Amino acid sequence: MTMTSKLVAATGLFWLACTSVGAQVANTPEIAAKLPELGSELSREMVGGTMGLYKPLHAADTGAGVTVLADQTYGEHDRNRLDLYLPEGATGPVPVVVFVHGGGFVRGDKGDVSNIGRYLARAGYAAALINYRFAPDNQWPSGAQDLAAALGWLQDNASANGLDAGRIVIAGNSAGSMHVADYTFREELQNVEDGVVGAILISPPTVDLTAREVDPARDALYYGTDGDRSAQSVVTAVDGRKIPVLVGYAQNEPAVISDQTRLLIEALNTRDSRLPLIASAPGHNHISIVEHIGTADETLGPQLLTFISGVTQ
Repeated sequence: MTMTSKLVAATGLFWLACTSVGAQVANTPEIAAKLPELGSELSREMVGGTMGLYKPLHAADTGAGVTVLADQTYGEHDRNRLDLYLPEGATGPVPVVVFVHGGGFVRGDKGDVSNIGRYLARAGYAAALINYRFAPDNQWPSGAQDLAAALGWLQDNASANGLDAGRIVIAGNSAGSMHVADYTFREELQNVEDGVVGAILISPPTVDLTAREVDPARDALYYGTDGDRSAQSVVTAVDGRKIPVLVGYAQNEPAVISDQTRLLIEALNTRDSRLPLIASAPGHNHISIVEHIGTADETLGPQLLTFISGVTQ
């Protein structure tokens, strides 16, 4: 059996293990029936159809138990804004989860993942959902630089907002996960004493830019066309700071994103001589893996909370 085969087999065993832990609640029958019909590839129909299944559930959430400080300015650009979700009734400084939304490096908004902010706040954490500058006007590594600026704002404003600035987890999905990965592993992009104790990378799409890409033309908008693609690839940078990392992925990811996620797992396995922590979302696609968080479907959320709790103890 090849190394890759062993890795895939081990990853599959972890998938089975993590999907059997706890009293998981899966998709509602209606959503479970419709998601497979939308397919796994990132078409407009799949993305729009998936969001259409979940946005009414998000809209029905009254936000009870959560205080939101919207549009806090953490930098000079118009997109340097964050929404801070706080648990009501907290009696002391609370750990922070910074979440970076996806959108192919060119679109998206912190409001798209408001469900995650509410979910984390109700679990007792502060959640900072950040906007960041878009390509092509802002290229690599601008996303990680914006994340660094947001982390600096959190340090400066921790006391005023009841935050524990020494217990911060950074997380993101899709393109957002790449900004998190760049910050996590590239020491030249990191703040001094940033308080980051763990990272969550959900559906990372561009960890190795020398391998097959989801959309080379769009990726070039962010990474450019003149750079050293190997040096820009996260898989070549994992020997930087070593903090706990959770890699998340959906069962029905586009094939290229599944391959890219596997390459990250392989790189971390090579670095540490063991697999990283892995969270899976059976029955979900690249969009629903984050859209379902905070609904009655508890496929991924509890796995995230277990990791966050473990690294912020």
